[in-house]
Amino acid sequence: MKYKLIFFSILLFSSGFTYAQRKTKLNTNNKGTLFGYAGYNRSAYSASDVQLSSTNYDFKVGGMMFSDNEEQVGMGNYFKSSSPQFNVHLGFFVANKWAVTLGMDRLNYFSKANQNVTFDGAFSPDAHSDFNGSYQNEDVLLNRNQLYIQQNGGINYVRVGLMRVDQFYKSRKAEFAFNTIVGVGIGALFSGLDYTFDSQTVQNVSSLSGFGVSGHLGLRFDFFQHVFLQASLSGGLFNQGNIQLTTNSTTTASHKMGYLSPEISIGFNIFANTSNGCGTCPQW
Repeated sequence: MKYKLIFFSILLFSSGFTYAQRKTKLNTNNKGTLFGYAGYNRSAYSASDVQLSSTNYDFKVGGMMFSDNEEQVGMGNYFKSSSPQFNVHLGFFVANKWAVTLGMDRLNYFSKANQNVTFDGAFSPDAHSDFNGSYQNEDVLLNRNQLYIQQNGGINYVRVGLMRVDQFYKSRKAEFAFNTIVGVGIGALFSGLDYTFDSQTVQNVSSLSGFGVSGHLGLRFDFFQHVFLQASLSGGLFNQGNIQLTTNSTTTASHKMGYLSPEISIGFNIFANTSNGCGTCPQW
């Protein structure tokens, strides 16, 4: 329900400003424009080498694979998901075409079932029912009872960014405009997960797990200047150097992985200035 409220609030906020603000032909990418958007995303991840450390084991899982949508919930049933992925951002144009942004990308990942990986490290006696002693890059068919990492509470990527928006077309009466977007971001990663080891699961473990860097490309379609639809593709690197796997902090994981995330969002524009350069010039 709380996710529905986020998106419906954006819609109502956008509509209100469409009618409340004075009718104008300002460019939406000029200095003084405030904007915000919220939307839906999916994500794909590169294979990763995951280091797992505890009091009775220390080993690396080589070539671990992850997926984003364990429930296989389609976009049409988005609000039925127990862990939806979404984006929420605010931005402000500090100069013509250039904006600073602040927001969060909520992504999930789940280690895939029955995957072939390698083990490199050691287990103390009785640390695990199936694994014991030392391993040196040995092949293992890993199931989820043996080891399962579920970031179902999200990799919450809280980031600041710099964005350039170029307007390629605007109708004469400014009912419609087409823009391209290029941006970069950097921020902190907050993780919420469940961890299964030897059929024992620890739930709802939260931690500040690392940082991310990202690049962003997109298209923005403005309608009546105050509402827009945005389709974009994000990608980058997540460096999770300190993922807490238990509540007492005795068990941790660390790894790096690349990601790609297509996104679709709805947003609003608010003009802080009554004029901005040639935004009031005739559109031909």
